[in-house]
Amino acid sequence: MFFEGPEKKVELAMAPGRPSLRGRGHEYWKGVVARANAQVLSMISNESMDAYLLSESSLFVTDTWLTMITCGRTDLVAAVLRLVEDFGADALQYLIYERKNAHHQEYQPSNFFDDCRRLTDRMPAKSYRFGDGDDHHVFLFHLDKPYAPAQDDLTLEILMHGIDPQASKVFMSGPARKRSFIKEKSGVWSILPGFQVDDHLFEPMGYSLNAIRGAKYYTIHVTPQKLGSYVSFETNAVEGDADGTIKRVLDLFKPHSCDVILFQPRGAKQEIRCSYPIKRAVRQDLSCGYRVTFDHHFKSVEGAAPAVEITL
Repeated sequence: MFFEGPEKKVELAMAPGRPSLRGRGHEYWKGVVARANAQVLSMISNESMDAYLLSESSLFVTDTWLTMITCGRTDLVAAVLRLVEDFGADALQYLIYERKNAHHQEYQPSNFFDDCRRLTDRMPAKSYRFGDGDDHHVFLFHLDKPYAPAQDDLTLEILMHGIDPQASKVFMSGPARKRSFIKEKSGVWSILPGFQVDDHLFEPMGYSLNAIRGAKYYTIHVTPQKLGSYVSFETNAVEGDADGTIKRVLDLFKPHSCDVILFQPRGAKQEIRCSYPIKRAVRQDLSCGYRVTFDHHFKSVEGAAPAVEITL
């Protein structure tokens, strides 16, 4: 059984004076999620944010901005086009659509270039690839419109391939794998302190977590299958010890390789460090006001590994 863990993501913000996104209600957002071929499994809220745990990843909605992440064979662009149809492109301050390279692109309903063609029919945009085309990389599409993000508007992503087998076992379902077991054994509940947590263990394997504190969030999605294992971590709680956050996440999952991505306002000076050796570094200023850093890291190994038997 293979599940495509690497994700597609959209983040957008409404222009001042527009109606509240949260005010559209839970049924509206269930409809948006359905447009992407996903379902809402559960939801938690606080005074600033609604966090929806999905059958394929997550949706975070505040009054003025949202982040939606989907994996598997979802069509996130269909959900984005629904939002653009409902709001109008002129109502958006910014929109960023990101797509990680897939393990099996041939099984996906579209590729990044198909997605761009659908989106550019509705808005002026620019697109980039971060990383080498024949290695791990991320595609990025953004609304080509001036925007000045707040100085504390930072987002950190850690996209991990080849997770440690012992870490994977925690996220396999079964009679012993209950919510309390995940909380006690995985360490994912305590990566950042003081967050309200909602999580789900999938059958026969896989795990998703949403955590919120005010307008801050972090989210984790684990695809623990032996062939093509993958974990993503994302947070907008980057203030303070970002390097410590990266270390805690990598210590939990011990991946063979990872992409560390940071979105920050142009002119900001946040630097992040990863203990893994670096293979590729990319830096790009975007016309929508953000500076993006992309670092592809790998784990040093000793000796030779056996070949992997493939079951057909």
